[in-house]
Formats: sequence, C-alpha cells, structure tokens
Amino acid sequence: MTGLWTLERIFREAWPALEEHEADGWLARLTGGDTRRPNAINPLGPHAGDVFAATETFRTHYAAAGLRRIVRLPDFCPEADAALANAGWALEGTTRTIACDLADRIMPDHPGLELAPAPSREWIAARVGPDGDPATEALLARLDLPAIFATVAHEGVLAAIGYAVIDEGVAVIESIRTHSAFRRQGLGRTCVGALLAASQQAGASAACLQVDAANRAGLALYAGLGFDRQLYDYHYRVEP
Repeated sequence: MTGLWTLERIFREAWPALEEHEADGWLARLTGGDTRRPNAINPLGPHAGDVFAATETFRTHYAAAGLRRIVRLPDFCPEADAALANAGWALEGTTRTIACDLADRIMPDHPGLELAPAPSREWIAARVGPDGDPATEALLARLDLPAIFATVAHEGVLAAIGYAVIDEGVAVIESIRTHSAFRRQGLGRTCVGALLAASQQAGASAACLQVDAANRAGLALYAGLGFDRQLYDYHYRVEP
C-alpha cells in the first residue's frame, strides 16, 4: 500500500474540485454544491505551514464563491486540528478510510451489470438525482485518472452505481449509491465487487474507500468484501 499522503492526493484527484488555490502547503478547493470534500481546505503534506495564515489567504476566494471556510483534516495532522479547535472552529463529520487487497477477485455474475470508462447519462442521473447538480456533473467531467464506472440494473431500474479510479496500483472506490427501493438485496455489493474485480484486472493490487464512520451498514458491507484495514480517519473544522 502506498503512503498516506499519496492516498490523500489520489482521493482528491478521484473527486476533483472545479477551482483550486495553493498557499504554504495548503490547498483550497472550491466547487459549490452541497458536498464538503471539493469545497474544503486540505493539507498537502507533513510540512504544511500555519493553518491560520493559509485560511486567511483563502478568505477572499471563499467569500467570492459564497462559501464558508472549511478545513479537512486527516487524523495525522493533530497540531493543526488542535489549533483550530482552540480557536473555536467546530468539528463536523468523521469519515473512515479503509483498504483491502485485490488478489483473486471474481467478477460478479449479474445480468444487469455494466462497466464503462466514463459515466453514462443514466449513471449521472442516478448520482445527482432528478433535479440535477451542475457542480457534481462538472467535476466528474474533470477526472484525469483512469476510471471504471459501474451500473447495476434491476427490474428495469438503475439500482446501484459507483466508480473507481486507479493510480499507483491503488483503486479508489467512489460514489457508491443504491436506489432506496432496492436496498438490502445485494446490489450494492455486486457493484462494489465488480469495481474491485475490474480494478484488479486493470493492474491495481489494493483498493481504498472512505465511508462515514457512523455508517455501520456500510462498514459491514465493505468488511464482507474484504476491507479489513482501517488506515485513518478525517474530519472537518468549520470557521466560527
């Protein structure tokens, strides 16, 4: 498995932002929409500079975009986290990073399973909902890494979706969604299993994904698919 800072980079590139600004080892990402990840300030490595100086540098960018400043902090950045906590920046959302090996993966046998190198219109509609989300659609169009998009149809409905990107022998699994009418039928498992098998076929030796630390059902699903290693958590600090 590659280093944690390299994984952080791959996760950022797997869910790209529409606008980025860098200052003293910190990266401000701005996209809009309702997702925190592509709208947060991230450390770029162990030698990132003062977090307050960086957030102040980025103030005008977030103000111009009408966004609050949010700092995304892996749990191997305790000093920056403690500094923001002491300054009253509130904690939000803990997410867990888990990993598995990809040896001997078998492609699931499901008649509605399809894999593609780019998202179809149906995939995007299933991801963003009936009202659409221009920000999500735009950032998906910016993917530069090799990708595999999975769809699982059931009873004429697109029941489960997800995708993987591959870099440095690691597959990052993203955007796993199961239609509410078809949950607990194994379709999400089929989708993830297909992405893991296809990623192995494409040369990946390991896979990672990030899941809400409180999502017990999701954690159980992924454990059953071999995700047996917890690598690190991250959370957000939001300006007061």
